[in-house]
Amino acid sequence: MTKLAHVILCQLVAAIWIAAVWVLYCTPACTHPIEHLIAAPIAVLVPTAVIMRRLCSDPRFVRWLDELEK
Repeated sequence: MTKLAHVILCQLVAAIWIAAVWVLYCTPACTHPIEHLIAAPIAVLVPTAVIMRRLCSDPRFVRWLDELEK
């Protein structure tokens, strides 16, 4: 994985995790926030890993990353 893909992945995970924490703590939907705070990173990381794996195996995405490095 190139540096750009790693930066994109980290920013995406951080943004989604912050949004999930905001929903958990700032809305009345959550009655037990500690359990959700523990589960939120897992709920975000697994789908993100699947998406990044599919992206990184796509030749078009790899070519796009190579063009960005030039």
